[in-house]
Amino acid sequence: MSGWWQHSAGNYTGKCFAEATRFTLVFLHCLGEVREWLNRAVSKTVRSGNGPRGFESHPLRTVVARMAELADALHSGCSVRKDVQVRLLFRALIIAGAVVSGVAQPLNRLPQPLVATSTARERADFFLKQGSDDSAIAYYRLWTSANPRDTIAWLQLSKLLAKRGDIERALDALQGASIAGLSNREQILSDTLFAKIIRTGRGRAILERIDANSREYAAYPLRYARQERIGRYRVLFPPGYDSTQRYHLVLLLHGNGNEPMMMLRWARALGLERAIIVCPEAPYVKVAETIAQGRMRLSAAGEDLTAPDSLNPIIVELSARWYLTVVDDAERTLPIIRASLPIVVGFSQGGFYAQVLISRYPERFRAAVLLATSYYWWGGIAERLDLIRRYGIEILHVHGKADTIVPIQTAWLLREMYHKAGINYTLEEFEGEHWIPDDLARRIGRWIEEHFR
Repeated sequence: MSGWWQHSAGNYTGKCFAEATRFTLVFLHCLGEVREWLNRAVSKTVRSGNGPRGFESHPLRTVVARMAELADALHSGCSVRKDVQVRLLFRALIIAGAVVSGVAQPLNRLPQPLVATSTARERADFFLKQGSDDSAIAYYRLWTSANPRDTIAWLQLSKLLAKRGDIERALDALQGASIAGLSNREQILSDTLFAKIIRTGRGRAILERIDANSREYAAYPLRYARQERIGRYRVLFPPGYDSTQRYHLVLLLHGNGNEPMMMLRWARALGLERAIIVCPEAPYVKVAETIAQGRMRLSAAGEDLTAPDSLNPIIVELSARWYLTVVDDAERTLPIIRASLPIVVGFSQGGFYAQVLISRYPERFRAAVLLATSYYWWGGIAERLDLIRRYGIEILHVHGKADTIVPIQTAWLLREMYHKAGINYTLEEFEGEHWIPDDLARRIGRWIEEHFR
């Protein structure tokens, strides 16, 4: 009886083990396929923002790769003893549990919009600001492997590694920055986190490489000249648009680092039924941000030109002319009411350019709406306030009381400036930050409609 029981129990245990092993082999074989798919897709994800969202983190790829290795070991068959197979099997099952519990945590720590649309660089920057160094390091490593020319990402990675005392890896990242073309020696010397690593022999060699980059750039000095080129703008037609009818025109200007689609989606909340809205792309591409975020980032300030400050007034002039060119093209090619002057609406940097336009071309605009607007003295707005007053241009300024990008104090200074000049200016403060909520947008839309009459 005892022998029969032992024999039966042994058979049963063997069958259970075989079934469990077979199930695990299938599971791990699938993970092996997943590993290959991830390896192909991750590069696409971090470069363009497309691909398998939420699966590009370095720890997950390591786990998947390890489980695939276990699958290879189990599939090697009779050469592996059963006790080794048992250990491998349970290690695989433990790792599988870790995938479910461990991977979900970092994803839950990300804001939902970031989970849905971000690149590895955006996630790295997010975790850096949050003080989550481990997560930031993982994403910077992933990003620099896919985009090795991003000197800023290399520097951030090097600083984080130096901060934790990982000198050799910090030097590896700093070397990556030098190979990518870093040429600003002072950027390294002025940061105390680099003090220890640049005193090493390898650190001094990296500084020499950075100096060599600087000398190479100096051999090809930059010059600046005016440029004329073709630009683009997007159009939002009103509901029930009829090409045989005539409409009012709204010029909508996006902010620094934004693009037209962002503003036009918001503009639907204005509820304008008798207006065509045109939103031009700002004339300069912010190259580093565009590469880092995998989406077009634009500005009218030309920051990436690294032009001297003395050229700022000329950059403003040329950008304003581009925006006016869009108005000219829209009035010529779209069914616009000729007797109706357009209204310019600008968000953040776009608000600054709205002020530039009405101060330089006051005969071309009926009114202006400033949304969380910035202000720069080189725009020459203060010197032209009399033109705004003389042409009777009205200004509505909407600004969040908790705005951390352009503080509410900027709005107060503008209110004082415009009121002293005798300009019909209204400041509406709201409980919020930089972005304008949709419920407030409808009230802005009604103000615009009233000023079309």
